[in-house]
Amino acid sequence: MREGFSLEFRFNTRWGWAMMHMVIEQTIKYPMRMIFDPLTKNFVVSEHRSLMFDRGFTKPYGWIKESGTPPQEHWDSILMTEKEYELGDEVEIKIIGLFKRTEFDHKYIAVEIDRDIEDYDELSVEEKEELRRLYPKVRPGEGWYGKEEAVYCMNHNKKAL
Repeated sequence: MREGFSLEFRFNTRWGWAMMHMVIEQTIKYPMRMIFDPLTKNFVVSEHRSLMFDRGFTKPYGWIKESGTPPQEHWDSILMTEKEYELGDEVEIKIIGLFKRTEFDHKYIAVEIDRDIEDYDELSVEEKEELRRLYPKVRPGEGWYGKEEAVYCMNHNKKAL
């Protein structure tokens, strides 16, 4: 997305939210971390263990397509869903929150565009517990936040590499 991107100008009239897509980069099926190779447009196995796999996190992880493509600047995203996806799948999403990190490598929390939920606070207790299992240590200045803080971070923070 362009520098200074603002969600206020990208609303979808049907859903009342900015139209975004998440590219699935990692699922619980892969014990090793998967990396997207932009030259071949394929996912390759890295030498590193998958944090998600090791912590038993079952939700897909990836990036917001409109924000850029790894390894360039982009926004990381976690999809809170019960559906199964494959690497490279593109899912129409809406952002409901984020795990805010002090080094600005925020993890945006998404749901499918048609899911009847608008904010992190509306996730089930089980979903929030699973998210906390993924990132159990919360340092000063970090934490789990809702849609309002996610939109603020998208509009005011740089993207991570």
